Amino acid sequence: MEMLVAWYPVTDMDRAKDFYGNTLGLKKTYEMQGWAEFRSSENGVSLGLSLLPEAPSGNGGATVAFRVPDLDEARKKLEKRGVTFEGDVKEIPGVVRIGTFRDPFQNRLQFAQVLLSK
Repeated sequence: MEMLVAWYPVTDMDRAKDFYGNTLGLKKTYEMQGWAEFRSSENGVSLGLSLLPEAPSGNGGATVAFRVPDLDEARKKLEKRGVTFEGDVKEIPGVVRIGTFRDPFQNRLQFAQVLLSK
């Protein structure tokens, strides 16, 4: 398993892309409706931005996603270890399958099975 992306929820995608791209100087590496990814180096971990229609509750914070080759298998393994996933697996057809869970401190984590070949 490797870290795939750490992402932030944003309510204004254009403003967020301007900040991470122009202000911080990160290179945009991928974009689709409601999602953009940036990197500081070719082999670095991606920073993702996910457009949410309303401000998230709490004080923000990133969600860390780990790439797994088989989401169903990885999920079953963690469930056997007592981890509870939040709802069903979400899929963006042809792009990614995502399973969300939390660590003991309520930090959000995800397993991501990438379906898209970049």
